[in-house]
Amino acid sequence: MRFDLSEEQQLLVDITQQFLAKESPSDALRGWTRKAAGEPYRQWWRRCASLGWLGIFAPESVDDPGSVFGAPMIDAAIVSELVGGSLAPSALLGSSVAVWAIGNVAPDHTSSLDGVLDGSRIATFALEEASASRNLGTIASTARRQGQDLILTGTKINVPDATTADLFVVACRVDDSIALVLVPADAPGVDTAPRQSLDLLREYGDIRFDDVRVRANALVTVGIGTAQPAEQARRIATCLQLAESVGAVDRISRLLIDYARERHAFGRPIGGFQALKHRIADVTLWVESCKGTVDAAVDAVSNDAEDADLLISVAKSFLGDRSIRVAQECTQMFGGIGLTWEHDAHRYLRRLTTNRALLGTPEQHRARIADILRLRDGRGGTDDH
Repeated sequence: MRFDLSEEQQLLVDITQQFLAKESPSDALRGWTRKAAGEPYRQWWRRCASLGWLGIFAPESVDDPGSVFGAPMIDAAIVSELVGGSLAPSALLGSSVAVWAIGNVAPDHTSSLDGVLDGSRIATFALEEASASRNLGTIASTARRQGQDLILTGTKINVPDATTADLFVVACRVDDSIALVLVPADAPGVDTAPRQSLDLLREYGDIRFDDVRVRANALVTVGIGTAQPAEQARRIATCLQLAESVGAVDRISRLLIDYARERHAFGRPIGGFQALKHRIADVTLWVESCKGTVDAAVDAVSNDAEDADLLISVAKSFLGDRSIRVAQECTQMFGGIGLTWEHDAHRYLRRLTTNRALLGTPEQHRARIADILRLRDGRGGTDDH
């Protein structure tokens, strides 16, 4: 993030960078291939959580330091960008959204945060459905009332940490509104299935809720006739994902620049050849443009700006396409070594390709931009998000 950092925020940056450099160096990533789940992952996440990452969105009512600057969205994006640059396995995105939903939308449920803030339990969000990638108002999952209980039915896709999480924050239809409901992972009727992800360092899965019974007080919040709570949860998730992707493109471009200075051919650094100079300049321009669009989106969400949805879609559509181009260009300019399993280039490309497809594709977000602009101009449009 390119914001003016306070002394406390700079300390957060320094501590996070030192931790990731020491505990998750590049050569350690290979050991996490297809293993970002289970007990070793839990132990790793507890170490990450000990830095206070999850406390950023925690309310003042809990015994946790919380946001270091009073702007949790910005603080969380700073950490997410650093984690994205390191490619470290992380439950940050899903757990952060869950902590926000539990702690800020429904302060009466803060007891559900026990164990989540210190990483001993993993919470995640379950928002996306096959038929509701953009418009949460069309969510098909339901929680019908039955006495003092809620009965959940439906399927969620692309849920981070699906098979490892202890607690799900589920967006579903209750009465005529979209609500967030807390569902324990071990509740009868919850069936999780891992997905074969292109990203080797992160686990996703699908969750089926087959008449899952929870107490009515598991209802976190309900927006009267709206999808507002779920929409805000997705805004936060998308901003954290964008920050992570910016960290990834920034890191791979820096690796390329260092390589172009060190790698010699015909008696000179390869970065001195004009053809590569122009391509590296293009990559640098794209990376800086990505940073600018993401910073604007994060700032808008942090300040609850009226144009937050527009800026999120602008950032997601631009970064979704340019990040892939950056990773591909860097991989090509690394030469033969960039195509090897040992090099990190393919891991960055995998992460960026996966992020492009989740929480709305660039094509979907461009359609959303058109809808917003049509509504702004008074020409109508579809109100899907």
